[in-house]
Amino acid sequence: MAANEQRQRAMKRLEADGIEQAIFANPLSVRWLTGLDVPGGSAENPALLWYDRGDFTLLVESSFAAQAASFGAQKGCAVRDYLGYTIQQPIDRPRFLAKALAEVADSSLEETDVIGVETQSLSMHLWWAVRHLLPGGYDLTPIDGWLEPLRALKTAEEIATIREGFRLTDIGHSAGRNAVQAGAREIDVWTAVQSAVEQAAGKRMTLGNDCIVGHRPTNNIGGPPGDIVIRPDDSFILDLSVIHNGYWTDSCATYYAGEPTAQQVTLHKFVEEALAYAISLVKPGAVAKEIDHKVRDFMARGGYKVYPHHTGHGIGLTGHEAARIVPYNEEIIQPGMVLMLEPGIYFPGVTSVRLEDGMLVTETGVEVLSGHDKSLP
Repeated sequence: MAANEQRQRAMKRLEADGIEQAIFANPLSVRWLTGLDVPGGSAENPALLWYDRGDFTLLVESSFAAQAASFGAQKGCAVRDYLGYTIQQPIDRPRFLAKALAEVADSSLEETDVIGVETQSLSMHLWWAVRHLLPGGYDLTPIDGWLEPLRALKTAEEIATIREGFRLTDIGHSAGRNAVQAGAREIDVWTAVQSAVEQAAGKRMTLGNDCIVGHRPTNNIGGPPGDIVIRPDDSFILDLSVIHNGYWTDSCATYYAGEPTAQQVTLHKFVEEALAYAISLVKPGAVAKEIDHKVRDFMARGGYKVYPHHTGHGIGLTGHEAARIVPYNEEIIQPGMVLMLEPGIYFPGVTSVRLEDGMLVTETGVEVLSGHDKSLP
């Protein structure tokens, strides 16, 4: 992913505040601005992105130099590598990274420059090195969180990546639905899902979220799969995320080990109605907390205890991003956001139902991106 549009958005944000140089240290910022997902992130293989008056330079550990160069060649982002693994001296990635940064920045800095820094993502070691290798009277201004509102509005490249992620997610759900059988375990269902997604992708994939039987006694809302056997009358929540090229999807369906009980049929149909109602509320100009309130009111008027979790959330480089559909959030829904909505009903120790769809906010409403089968058997 070239990430050209992302860099243009970031540049305008910095210029609006008079910042001509910046150090992007948050792994999510680096990924969003370059398209490169460095394994290990900031802890194992720290990367930085140096911004200087419209130019970007990615500083990356030497093992990833070739990969980074292929991304940089897609226009507008130079690459500088630093020494990572070595047998000739102690491994000290932060020191070598800071030294490379100082060398890149030294030729263009003036003592009156204001340098924006994502300070919260710099390790103590790296922060110390940056301060000492960039001497002078530079004004280091925190810019933590500046890119998060920009990331909420997805570019065409990002949407294409997310669409492919949802295609894989749908495949995982199909396998999961078939695997929910009496006598199987939660982990058996998860294994079937993981295998189906990886076979379709042709590579190892990272999956996330919930894979649980409805009869869990204390928490049948969510959790990782375990050695718990599915009963003949069980409901089964599969809340599935697939991380494709650094971007998350999300989704949820409730499946049944056998013929659903009369109670399960009633709950399932009501949650279907709640999800459809929630989707109808999403459009440009809607307020996040008002959507949340209306869906919770819909659940309460139906006679059900309102779910304790969010009504929905954005997705992107992480599983939960802006806009959060929660009671406090006054954020305005805008075209380009990719949102999830997920009402549910839970009776601990008995059964539970949750359904979830992902959607792209358009100029007039939404386009549903998830295509998994959420219907009753």
